[in-house]
Amino acid sequence: MKKIFLVGCILLFVFCAPKKTVIETEGLEEVVVFGEEETVPTVSEEPVLPAAEEPLLPPPPVEAEEPVAAEEEIVLIPPPVEEEPIAPEPPTAEPYVPAQPTTPVMAPQKVYGFRVQIFASSTEENASHVAADARKVFSDRVYVEYVAPYYKVRVGDYLTNEEVEPLKDKALSLGYRGAFIVETMVTP
Repeated sequence: MKKIFLVGCILLFVFCAPKKTVIETEGLEEVVVFGEEETVPTVSEEPVLPAAEEPLLPPPPVEAEEPVAAEEEIVLIPPPVEEEPIAPEPPTAEPYVPAQPTTPVMAPQKVYGFRVQIFASSTEENASHVAADARKVFSDRVYVEYVAPYYKVRVGDYLTNEEVEPLKDKALSLGYRGAFIVETMVTP
């Protein structure tokens, strides 16, 4: 690795080093210029004569115009009127009324509980019709839940299996064949 680095540095030095150019002059000395080789410009041996100077002309004289006499206008400045400072009214103290604490309204907590499923359909329309009919006969809340691939009509919010058993019997007696108890999240 060190050898490769050393070879790389040497190559860099060789290719990037300035080139030496010697320019011969008429005198006894040689001028050495470092850098890239350039062609030496040829100098013409013809004498260069100075150009004829143009005569400088003075600028044309500026005629002085007489200032136009301005009409004097008399302006009366009224004497300053002293204004009486108006005292600001003292702030009126309003009685402090503390804000009434608001009780945070919490969303109903969902817990594991039981419902009675009375119907299942692949279309929401059929499930909605059955749910509307069930709301007329059941005093409990009726839900239409989508659990792929079916819309399920469920009734009630109960925490124990023993509480929901009479609702299942009522659903069977009302003609909802195949009604059964399901465990799901309920809002007590």
